[in-house]
Amino acid sequence: CNGQPQKKIEAGTTLGQIVLSNSAKTLFAAVAEPDAPAAVRCYKFPLDGYYNEFSCHSAPVTRIRVTFDDYFLFTCSEDGCLFIFDVRKKDRVASKRDKENVLPPADEILVTRTFLDEKQGQLLELERQVEELSNQIEFQLRHRESFHKEEMVELEEKYTQEIDQERTKYDILREERNDAEMEADENMKTLAELHAKQTQDLEASFQNKMMIEVGRYQKLAAERESVHKFWENQHRDLMERHNKTVTERKSEFEAKQQEDKRAIQRIMEEKRLAEEVHQETMKQLEQDTDREIEELKEEKELRLKAEKDDKVRLRGMSGIHKRNHEDLKRLMTKKEEELRQYQEEARKKQDRIDQLEKEKAHNLKEIQERDKQIGDKEGKIYDLKKQNQELEKFKFVLDYKIKELKAQIDPKSEAIAEMMKQIQAMDSDLEDYHRKNKQLQVNIQQLQSKQKSLQEEIISQRKRMLESQTIIKRFKNDLHECVQFIQEPKLLKESAQRLYQKYVPNGIKKQELDADIQQEYNRQRDYLEKSVESLKRKLLKDSDVHRQDNTRILQENVQLIREINDLRREIDYLKRERQQQKLNVSKLKKSSGKSASSTQASMMDPNETREVEANKTHLEELRRGIENQMSLREGYVARHSAGSDNSEA
Repeated sequence: CNGQPQKKIEAGTTLGQIVLSNSAKTLFAAVAEPDAPAAVRCYKFPLDGYYNEFSCHSAPVTRIRVTFDDYFLFTCSEDGCLFIFDVRKKDRVASKRDKENVLPPADEILVTRTFLDEKQGQLLELERQVEELSNQIEFQLRHRESFHKEEMVELEEKYTQEIDQERTKYDILREERNDAEMEADENMKTLAELHAKQTQDLEASFQNKMMIEVGRYQKLAAERESVHKFWENQHRDLMERHNKTVTERKSEFEAKQQEDKRAIQRIMEEKRLAEEVHQETMKQLEQDTDREIEELKEEKELRLKAEKDDKVRLRGMSGIHKRNHEDLKRLMTKKEEELRQYQEEARKKQDRIDQLEKEKAHNLKEIQERDKQIGDKEGKIYDLKKQNQELEKFKFVLDYKIKELKAQIDPKSEAIAEMMKQIQAMDSDLEDYHRKNKQLQVNIQQLQSKQKSLQEEIISQRKRMLESQTIIKRFKNDLHECVQFIQEPKLLKESAQRLYQKYVPNGIKKQELDADIQQEYNRQRDYLEKSVESLKRKLLKDSDVHRQDNTRILQENVQLIREINDLRREIDYLKRERQQQKLNVSKLKKSSGKSASSTQASMMDPNETREVEANKTHLEELRRGIENQMSLREGYVARHSAGSDNSEA
């Protein structure tokens, strides 16, 4: 044809896969329209436009093939389905290749009676081995159930002890808190009593000082104007200094308040992050536990189903053997009846024999009975030997299991000791934090009481200033009225005497006490400033320590989560290996019913179950450690937030 088309036929759609049959009489094509169901068309070859269409796939066909003998057509598509079409013709004549590929007839194989006897002996031996294996499996199941029960009892006792310890710790902490509250109340009462006594002493001293000042004022009436000017200057300076100190204190208080707010916000953010981490870890743990429980249920159900099937099969075989045994018993009874008949006939015929022959027969009977007794004893000895061998096998298995359990217990005990050391270290850290928090609360309470006393002193000083200002105003008014009598000496003298008697009833105070008051005021101010600075430094150090502890706890949580993920991967890997081993064991059982494969499978299952159980216990210990750390951290955050609230108050 030289590459030129011989015939053109319109298909009306897009055709994807095309295949020609080996007989070159039919052409198969698949429709390849996107997002549309695909059909298979069958054309007669050479093409004449006629075809049969079969709708089967819901997506475009990816492959289409015909078998070498034109019997079947295979199609597969993107919908994941495989269709097989029977394209054979009923009147098709077998080709030469089909004739060549026809298998020759099988030759018959003759077997000897010895071969059959050997096979039957092997069958009996295999049945005995099956019985032994079933007994061994039942013993292992009972032993495993007892072991699980003991482990459950130990775990319950352990958890109850831990719960009791936690309750005792909670009771001790609650009693300590009540004691601390009682001590704080007693301290508040004592401070209130001391404050009341100090206020009374200050009022009495103030009254005495006022009396002395009045006496001094009467003596220094001549120098009133100069003293008044000096006092005004000094008062102005004191007011300016007082205002400066008040503004500085206000600015310091506002800065401290802002720092406390920022610290509270930072702590709340850390608390929120810790809660989110805790919630995520709890979700992961819940999902892991649910998934593990479902997988264990499925494994146990599959194992029970397999054991039930084996049990039913063994029961059927035992029923068959029982029937055979009963048939043999019937035959033996028939034979015994025939023998009895023959013996009765022999006895009838031998009635004429002498008594010596009777004694001979009697002796022969005794010999037979003794032979039977000897045979019974030999059978019992054989059975006892079998039992002894089985017990030795069980002893070997139990010794091996005990060694494995000891090897698994040693690293677990070391890990438990390390965890206990970590818990003790964390408990000591928590006790140090509690002590520091208590000391900080006591310092804050002392500072609050000092602040209150200073505020009360400031209020009393303001009251005194107001009273002195009112007295000065009155004195100015009276002096103005007295100055009006300046041209009348008598009236001026009388008015001056009245002023003296009115404003200086107890004399004039000494001016030297003002310097002492000023020194005491400066000394107290310096002391308070130093104490405030030291408390700020302590608060910054404690906040840094708390921040470091929070970061350390978060890092430990991250490490624990990583360890949990690694253990989860190991468990998945072990499960996959276990499934693969089960599949291999099942294949071996189907291919050859030998006892070696079954014993290996029975030896593999306990090891794998022990490894899975050890991993589960390790996971549970890690979860308990995470929960304890999270509970301790939440308690610490709550106490710290309560302490910050008290400091703000």
